[in-house]
Amino acid sequence: WLERDAATWGVPAFAIASLWNFGAPMLIYIAGLQAIPTHLAEAAKIDGARGLRRFWSITLPMLSPVVLFNVIIAIIGSFQVFTLAFIMTRGGPGDDTMFFVLLLYLEAFESHNMGYSSAMAWVLLAIVMVLTVVSLRLSRSRVHQGGLGG
Repeated sequence: WLERDAATWGVPAFAIASLWNFGAPMLIYIAGLQAIPTHLAEAAKIDGARGLRRFWSITLPMLSPVVLFNVIIAIIGSFQVFTLAFIMTRGGPGDDTMFFVLLLYLEAFESHNMGYSSAMAWVLLAIVMVLTVVSLRLSRSRVHQGGLGG
């Protein structure tokens, strides 16, 4: 996957390997679920709402700030693919698994092009900022602003 077929399977191999990093978002979801007031689900149950209806009407809206947080963290994390690529392939063969942050590192610390790598870092910051702002703007109507808590 990482040698002769890297053009086809290199990026999916990194995506599969990055699934190990899914524990932290799960802990955040669990904390968000535990912070949802139980009286809301009890009231919906009394009103006759069943499992899926309670999920769509209570759980998901109350969990929406947590979902937004995890989405933004995932967007930021997707631009920080470095460790796996550096250890597994160093961007090769060719440039089939060369990610932006790995190229930034190689330009800075192997080619000693500090100015170029600094400019690359600023571009990366701008891209991440734009995507974060777009995510926040798109979520305005979908995220429950009441907050979690009892």
